[in-house]
Amino acid sequence: MLSRPEDDISSLEKARKRLYEQGVSSPASRPLARSKERSLPHAWEENPLQNIPHPGKRHVRLASIFLIIAFIFFIISLGATGYFLYYGGNSVSVDKIAVDIQGPTTIAGGDTVPLSLAITNKNPVAIENATIEIDFPNGTLSANGTLTPDPRYVENIGTIASGATVTRSIKAIIFGGQGQALLLPVSFSYGTSGSSTTFVKKSSYPLAISSTPLSVSVDALSETVSGKPLTFTLTVRSNATIPLNNVVLANAFPFGFTETSSSLPLVGSEISLGTMQPGAVKTVTITGTLTGQDGELRVFHFSVGTAKSPSDQTLAISYMTQDAPVTIAAPFITTTLALNGNTGPNLVITPGNHQSVIVSYANTLATSVTDATISIALSGSAIDYNSIQTTSGFYNSADHTIIFSKDTDPSLAQMAPEASGVGAFTFATLPSTTLILAPTITFTISVSGTRVGQTNVPENVTASVSQNVKVATVATLIASALHSSGPLSNDGPIPPRAGQATTYTIEWNAQDNGSTIAGGTVSATLPSYVSYTGKTSGTGSFSYDSTSRTVSWDIGDLVQGASAQGAFQVSIIPSTSQQGSVPMLTSPATFSGYDRFAGVQVNATADPSTTETIGDPGYVSSNATVQ
Repeated sequence: MLSRPEDDISSLEKARKRLYEQGVSSPASRPLARSKERSLPHAWEENPLQNIPHPGKRHVRLASIFLIIAFIFFIISLGATGYFLYYGGNSVSVDKIAVDIQGPTTIAGGDTVPLSLAITNKNPVAIENATIEIDFPNGTLSANGTLTPDPRYVENIGTIASGATVTRSIKAIIFGGQGQALLLPVSFSYGTSGSSTTFVKKSSYPLAISSTPLSVSVDALSETVSGKPLTFTLTVRSNATIPLNNVVLANAFPFGFTETSSSLPLVGSEISLGTMQPGAVKTVTITGTLTGQDGELRVFHFSVGTAKSPSDQTLAISYMTQDAPVTIAAPFITTTLALNGNTGPNLVITPGNHQSVIVSYANTLATSVTDATISIALSGSAIDYNSIQTTSGFYNSADHTIIFSKDTDPSLAQMAPEASGVGAFTFATLPSTTLILAPTITFTISVSGTRVGQTNVPENVTASVSQNVKVATVATLIASALHSSGPLSNDGPIPPRAGQATTYTIEWNAQDNGSTIAGGTVSATLPSYVSYTGKTSGTGSFSYDSTSRTVSWDIGDLVQGASAQGAFQVSIIPSTSQQGSVPMLTSPATFSGYDRFAGVQVNATADPSTTETIGDPGYVSSNATVQ
């Protein structure tokens, strides 16, 4: 068996005692004894470890104690850090800010939208410089009665104490197209005392537009003949509860369409409708020609909304778009209307005159057309309906229609392929003194007949086209000379004498007897013996070109029935060669302007002004003769 240490004193302790004990010498070293051969004990033998004496108390080392203390300190520090991060004075989090918005989620475009805003601070400390921002869509107006653009709501709320709730009521007039989904971005920012950090919490509020503030409907033919007039009647309605400014109707015309006329000015592709009151309705007609191949489908797009600015009429917001598909079909009977020999798309006639109309027609089908009928319905404010006459057709005064059929032309009973014919009638336009603003005449040509279809079964076919004709404005110009009367003071001998100067007032009077005339001007030249004094009176402005000796009077615009009067002074020194004659003071005066409705130039002339002053009181013809 193994030897047991004496008194539990280790060999190391015994060696230390012998080392420091006086008079004791170290024993001689002995060679290590060979260990005896060991053999594994049998299972039934006594466990040799049972005889090993149990060691005494183990000494806890200093390093182990240090490690235990350090681990405990780490756990305590970790817990303290988590506590202060979550519960301490610096635990400010955007997750503890509640921004709640209450209001409708579905609105009608153009209505006032009320929103209730509640902001709650769940942080353990107060927040400062709290600011709420809500971005509204373009076109949003203020609901405070001013109707000013208000696309953004910003308010600095200030300080919100811990646990406090701040509420705000916000109203805005929001627009949008029908079915449009809107998302209002909401941003809430704040800071804390003693920190320069700005916290931001973002959210959004959804809105759906159930109806549009502006609507547009289109009335037009779904099928037209290539090259024939095509008219669109557009009705714009305001469904808003407030007035809408800068309303614009935008038109997207397909390839092959050429606009010939519009009831309101068409600038580019936009038509300005101005301000529309709640419930207001405005109607616009656009006429043009569409060219293309048989069977082609063209789609017209009409959008209504508000413009970017009064000077920029392009759409800033489009509330509704209406499509109008039109199919181009080959005509089975072509018709051509010639007014006074003209067949163009933009025909203009004069008031108070007789007009001649010839309608030609032809069968374009490969089969015959039986019982063909061509009718022309006349309408408009410029026609004298009592003057309509026809020699080859029948005039129905009940509906103002001229009819060409087999009753008036036997050849229409059966029109062979490529067969043609003509019809004629006349009418007179009313005089300019009885015309209303923007006088027009509309010819609606309808054709009908029976043809053999692709299934060899007779079928009825019809088609109709319209053509508008405008009546031009008539302007009148009167020129006269005055000496003892008129707006300017004159001097010199009457009758005029050779070698002596006499001044006269030349008075011009221009009158508009129809639609508005833009840029009206009157001009005349002065003879070499007449000089321009520079004295003027009346509306507009006068100018004189000494090189061409031309006096010009710029009137400006003349509305229907309006007149303008202007006067200027000239001086004449007659020559002895003019004695016994009545000298001319100006050449014939000419008026020129632009008829905005008819789109044509308007002209008028007046007789030359002479020394005859018929308008002067007590005038006698001998006063005009040079002495």
